[in-house]
Formats: sequence, structure tokens, C-alpha cells
Amino acid sequence: MWVIYKRADRQIIGLTALGAHDPDKNTALQEIVKGTVNPGNLSEYDALHVPEESLARHFMRAFPGRLVVIGGESEPRLVVREPETFSLFIESDAPDKHPVDGIPEIAADGTSSTLITITKVDERFKPQKGEGDNEELYFRTDHGIIRDEKGEKDINKAQLQRGQVSIRLFSQTLKRVATVQIISPAAHLGDAFIRVEFI
Repeated sequence: MWVIYKRADRQIIGLTALGAHDPDKNTALQEIVKGTVNPGNLSEYDALHVPEESLARHFMRAFPGRLVVIGGESEPRLVVREPETFSLFIESDAPDKHPVDGIPEIAADGTSSTLITITKVDERFKPQKGEGDNEELYFRTDHGIIRDEKGEKDINKAQLQRGQVSIRLFSQTLKRVATVQIISPAAHLGDAFIRVEFI
């Protein structure tokens, strides 16, 4: 397997397929670079060869979030960077937001809902999408009902799938602000919350 990266900032742009025979370096560079937007000159890129299958699979699991190129220009090498802590980034698809504090708003009718998407990010707020980004999360709300993404089943926990999971908060008929807590038992993953107003 070849790992292709930009010389200037060491950003990894892609990996060749894992197979019985690896292409030569130039072929690997051309294959990956031509698939990028505004690729520029081929000389702006370089490649590192990973001949061992087990190591290649390890790097594939870490790509794109944690695989980085380190070392001097004459001796670059690949490492899997393991941040000490991660955060949860939370978004709501509620169409309206309060004009002052930006809190998402849904109707207080007992049937309206908002889809809440939770994404695991590192300290640079880069989404973590590896196979190992599958921590279990627990949910708690002081108002409304939390259900699965399709809104079919009441839930109080769910597992991240490649660093992301969505849940749905249903309103109740009383006008109030609900606070949804997202709690992780994993020490490296911080808790988070989002507020939604029933109007």
C-alpha cells in the first residue's frame, strides 16, 4: 500500500488499495493525485510505501483522522496520532433558531421533532471517522422524549458509528426549553449538551 501526501504541509490525501501487488511509486502518485480537486503538479506530492499487510491495515483504520506524516524531509515516516481527549460536536436540524441566543426551536405540540446529530471530533475539531470511533453514548433530557433517528423507538443510549450518531428529540405540549445531555462513560470523550426550545 502507498500513502500519498502533500510535501508542503504533510497532509495525507489518499491511500492506494490493499492488494497482492502494489503499483510502483509513480503510478500510485498519479492514481491518487488525479482524483483530487485542483491537484496541481505531481512534484508537489510524495508517497510512503507500507509493504506489510498488518501495518497497512492498521494505518487504514487510522485514516483519515489520526494518520500523520512526521520526521524530516529526508526521513518522513507514518505514525498514528492518538489525541488524549476528544469532544462531541452537536447539531440540530431545527429550521428556526431564537434570534438572540440561537437555541433551536420546534413547535410545542407533542409531535414535532428535531434531528440531533452528534459527531466525535479531536482537539482541532476534526471529525473522527475510523472503525474504532464507536463509543457508547447515554442520553438524558429534562423535557420531551428522545427516540432513535427514525423516531420509532424511545432510547436512552446509542453507539457511535464511525464517529457519528443521530437521535431525535420530540417536543411536548408545554412551552419550555429542553436540555439534552450526552454522556460518555469513556474517559477520553467529554460530555456535551444541547438546548432546544418548544414554542
